[in-house]
Amino acid sequence: MMSEAQGASEAVAPKQVRRYDIDWLRIGLFGLLIPFHVAIGIYWSTYGAEINPNSEPPSSELLAGEGDQLRFVEENDVYTPESVDFTSMVLHWMHQWRLAALFMISGMGTAFAFKRRTWQVFLKERLTRLIIPMFFGAWTMGFAGSVILGGEDMSPLGLTLGFLAGVIWRSLVFWVPIFGKLIALGHLWFLWNLFQYSVILTPLFHIVRKDPDGAIPRMMRGIFTLPLGLGAFFLLPLTLTLTEILFKPWFPGYIGVAYEWFWFLGFFAIGYVCISAKEEYYGLIESKRLLITGITALLTVAFVWLRLEQHDSGVPYVDGGWLENGIFHDSNTLLACFIHSFHAWFWCLTIFSWGAYLLNVPSDRLAYLNQGVYPFYIVHMPLTFAGLRIVSEIGLRDYSAVLVATIFVVITCWAFFEGVRRTRGSRFLFGIKEVRKIS
Repeated sequence: MMSEAQGASEAVAPKQVRRYDIDWLRIGLFGLLIPFHVAIGIYWSTYGAEINPNSEPPSSELLAGEGDQLRFVEENDVYTPESVDFTSMVLHWMHQWRLAALFMISGMGTAFAFKRRTWQVFLKERLTRLIIPMFFGAWTMGFAGSVILGGEDMSPLGLTLGFLAGVIWRSLVFWVPIFGKLIALGHLWFLWNLFQYSVILTPLFHIVRKDPDGAIPRMMRGIFTLPLGLGAFFLLPLTLTLTEILFKPWFPGYIGVAYEWFWFLGFFAIGYVCISAKEEYYGLIESKRLLITGITALLTVAFVWLRLEQHDSGVPYVDGGWLENGIFHDSNTLLACFIHSFHAWFWCLTIFSWGAYLLNVPSDRLAYLNQGVYPFYIVHMPLTFAGLRIVSEIGLRDYSAVLVATIFVVITCWAFFEGVRRTRGSRFLFGIKEVRKIS
């Protein structure tokens, strides 16, 4: 027999109308992880020169002596995160809004989920869907990546001891800012941030769920009905800008730490607000789609200028941490905070507005692809290392190396997903939801 509490919960639970565009955008933005991570391994040497096919100098004559080699690297090697060649600029541009949009989508998904869940059920699901895959992925994929990069003793005993030691130390240091994320979690830092944001904002979610017509929900809806789009076009990105003004001078943003921790929290919370004010939000972005797109184009030009200024001046306007340059704030750093946040925000609005226009359609493939998001995300990094080793060995460079390595990673991730989705235990470990029929 259904319990009284369950019956009451189901009686008040609102009917949920699925937004297919959010699902498609989630799949697409997570899908961009693979070519992005492949490309930064080639164009920025992010994972080390030994697996970067572009790291080999083209001419042995240039390397006749050590001095020549140093001169070659300093004068001719554009494959660093500071470079401003076309490909590197595209990667910088993509990096400014892709993760921000993913955190917004996570906040949107939270708004849908919390409408039909108590806070206790929500946090339990967050634990099983985020923390368990995070730990399991850190233990297994982190170790696999270390093996591929040559960081482990390859004897049977060495591999066994290395894996067991990794389980222990990764479990102990994952929470340490910067070090824990970089060494223990690697690319899985996203799950840890997402769990923290979910826990911190659960009281707000609970208040809104209990009183959907209260002051806070009314304020959320009112943001999108202010004249001239003032709420969405200025007030929301201004809150993001303020986090940069407060936190960005101190330390560069990297893997969701320093100012990025607060910045991504803002995007997550705003995503929740958007779906809490669903009709008003979609009414705005659908009616102002072309205006949003035009503003985004102008802000993209401003971002390119800012990135070039960073390169020329040596002041990390985009990355943060300019106290090392003896600056807390000046007119340029304040302008940089505005450009950076408004640029990322308007790209999110552009993506979501065109997604609402083009992608809000069901598909038989959608549930299958949604299931693949977490497994692809969890396993893709060591496979990226393997793909880069392969293209290095066969002598590919630049775009051909990106293309071949990306195809390799996609195929191997897909094969892995097909394997782990077939048993209940492996689905649990990789955060795979059960398939629900799309209606």
